[in-house]
Amino acid sequence: MIDSIDNSMAAPIRDAEGSGAVSPETDALSETAVQTEPFPPLLGEDGGFAPDWYARFDELKGMEKSLSKFKTPEALAKSYAELERLRRYPGVENEEQMARFRRLAGLPESEEEYRLERPESTPESEWNAGLAERMARTAYRYGVPPEAMNALQETMAQAYNEAREHMEDARMEMEMQAEQSLQQEWGSNYERNMGRAAAVLRRLASETGVDADALLDNPGLGSNPDAIRLLYQASRLLDEAPLHHTGNAAPSPRRKPCGWNRIHPILFMRRI
Repeated sequence: MIDSIDNSMAAPIRDAEGSGAVSPETDALSETAVQTEPFPPLLGEDGGFAPDWYARFDELKGMEKSLSKFKTPEALAKSYAELERLRRYPGVENEEQMARFRRLAGLPESEEEYRLERPESTPESEWNAGLAERMARTAYRYGVPPEAMNALQETMAQAYNEAREHMEDARMEMEMQAEQSLQQEWGSNYERNMGRAAAVLRRLASETGVDADALLDNPGLGSNPDAIRLLYQASRLLDEAPLHHTGNAAPSPRRKPCGWNRIHPILFMRRI
């Protein structure tokens, strides 16, 4: 009875240990080995790349057209070495390397084909085609892509316009300060004295053959209260010893100015 019980209890153990059963870890490794297929060789029997060798690499997707031209590892290595050399700017002294650099940067085949566009912020009347051509030649020589050069031109044009506006604002501020200074000094005689200063300037310019309008356009004169004071004093001296005047009679220094002439001295002087 004991023997039969022992045999019946031991039988399942012998079956589990002796029947060739595999552990779960071994099953997993076996499934992985079955599912994994060996990669085809990268190189053929002649030592060159196998067809579509790059297709097995996910990182190279989208570069098939470029990689297909490399038939051997040596060609790929030479191309990479060349790219490493071009990572640093070759310098214009080495024309052979600069020629390759220009091609990689997308420059035209020749400097005659390199063109710069007029910036949108630059009026056509202010566009200097000759200077643009000189800049294009220099940009081509140093390997500057046209897109970068055009963007630089636009930046420079905007900076120039901002500087011009700033200068105009500064000139108007100077005129305002000159006007206020003379108004405080001359009081109710401001308009009369301004008329005398403008009149004597035109009279002196006529006597000496100088363009009076050009003088009045000069902010250094029209916005300078000291210069206007000197002209006024000159008018007083001329009243005492008039110059010989052969041209048209000078405007009367006592001419009453229009209302808008009270804005800035230089504007007033231009109207006299």
